[in-house]
Amino acid sequence: MSASIDQASFNIISNGLHGIAQEMGERLVRSAYSTIIREARDCSTSLLDRNGRIVAQAQFCPIHMNSFGMVFQAFARRFDLSTIRPNEGLITNDPYSGAQHLNDIVLFTPIFYRDRLVAFSASLGHHIDVGGGAAGPNAGATDVYSEGLRIPLTRFDFDRDLGDGLLEQFIRINVRPPDDVMGDIYAQIAANRTGEARFIEMIERFGEDMVLAGVGELQDYSERLARQAILAIPDGTYRAEDFVDDNGFTDERLKVAVKIVVDGDNLTLDFAGSADQTKGIINSPLASTISAAYGAIGILLGGGDIPVNDGLYRPIRTVDVPYGSFLNPSQPRAVRARNNACHRVYNVIMRAMAEVVPDRVLCSGHDTTNAIGMGHMSADRYRVYMEVVGGGWGASAGADGADVVDGYVGNCSNVPVESLELDYPFLRVEEYALRRGSAGAGERRGGMGARRVYRILDDEVSFNSYSDRFKIAPWGLFGGQPGEPSRFTVERAGESLSLPSKGNFPLRAGDRLIIETAGGGGYGDPSKRDPALVARELADGLIDARQAAEYRANQAKGD
Repeated sequence: MSASIDQASFNIISNGLHGIAQEMGERLVRSAYSTIIREARDCSTSLLDRNGRIVAQAQFCPIHMNSFGMVFQAFARRFDLSTIRPNEGLITNDPYSGAQHLNDIVLFTPIFYRDRLVAFSASLGHHIDVGGGAAGPNAGATDVYSEGLRIPLTRFDFDRDLGDGLLEQFIRINVRPPDDVMGDIYAQIAANRTGEARFIEMIERFGEDMVLAGVGELQDYSERLARQAILAIPDGTYRAEDFVDDNGFTDERLKVAVKIVVDGDNLTLDFAGSADQTKGIINSPLASTISAAYGAIGILLGGGDIPVNDGLYRPIRTVDVPYGSFLNPSQPRAVRARNNACHRVYNVIMRAMAEVVPDRVLCSGHDTTNAIGMGHMSADRYRVYMEVVGGGWGASAGADGADVVDGYVGNCSNVPVESLELDYPFLRVEEYALRRGSAGAGERRGGMGARRVYRILDDEVSFNSYSDRFKIAPWGLFGGQPGEPSRFTVERAGESLSLPSKGNFPLRAGDRLIIETAGGGGYGDPSKRDPALVARELADGLIDARQAAEYRANQAKGD
């Protein structure tokens, strides 16, 4: 503990900082226009110190972990931020400048106290549309230019550049639903202003020196916890690999490989051996790859108990990602579906550490972003629907996998059907259910995937999507069985049309679009599953008689 702050004050200030970040996130969600932020909560908020190091981050999307710091450093290299003024901001969505993909717009605003720069507020929102070749994911994109509007590292003035100013007008003219997009940007501004107000209130209550000492101590505290957790892992080198199904153009699998070296209270990660950069939208920019790796390490070290800030990452000496691989592509490769690769980054880290810390890892789940997008030009305006449909999580030593939730690196919520149908009158949801039979068997079963059925009500609706785990099933551990893979289908005039995991497809009035997401892998020998759980799940309709019989047969063999 720093000599400049006592334990009681530290506890109050550290919890207060996390409360500020969380309140910023809630303000963003409640102020947003689009369903992807307002309902699905595809956004993140953070407080940074004056040097751009993360102090506290709201518990929203893990893929955004530490990406604020990487983007900020890009801004610091581009501009002299010592001259930034209270009415200025920093904005970008450039994946080759530390951001994620083009839909994720990052906004920083400075926090001043008595004319001194003391911190920064930061927010990131996934925007429903940024132009490009499709209303939603452009699965046919072969470069970033085809994916939409690319905002360079931009330092702007609120009075000059918003409203009728160049920045807002340039964004508006390049997107399909300009009111939704700008409404969400203004929601980000509101979130940042909330962070500014609350941080200043904290300084006025406790004093500037005390608060800034608390900021530094909170980062040091996370570092200490992380190092203690690493020390509990045996020194050694651990390796694993997993695969993305394909790039959307060929059937070739794309390998993600990792080598993790544990040395005392430090870690290094090396992704040498991963597939080369590729055609299509599944390349992952460096910031996304590193964020996914940090998030997986955070789960292994603390399971969410270590505060998320700059200190959590300090024990990770290096994350080496070969330039020119699909985990660190060169410009101008397309990157919209980078979460497909990022989920495999998470998977290989879990797989590599399974033998040495089996009680901390999760099996593979559906572990992808099941990005479901539709666009329709109606008589009044263009409507763009975008949602991430969840699936089954992998099981762990202590629990069954969760049913129908977003993949780990995304963590988005469901969009309520009522809200969806109100905002998008060209569709109706006929079914939203657990996908029974999709979970991998095990002593702890995997989570169940989702089954969602859309009825299309108008012609000329475009279906634009990306997903994965269609071909390579989610794997189990220690005798656990794999989950069922995902599949997308269109029923049209008595025909059943199978769709690829990444694609753009025209829909007609009367079509039924059926989304079935993967179940999670099981953990441990199915013969050891509690018979009472099997009986209860059979009675509840979560498994059928065939699956129950398989469990009982395995149990008989085990006996």
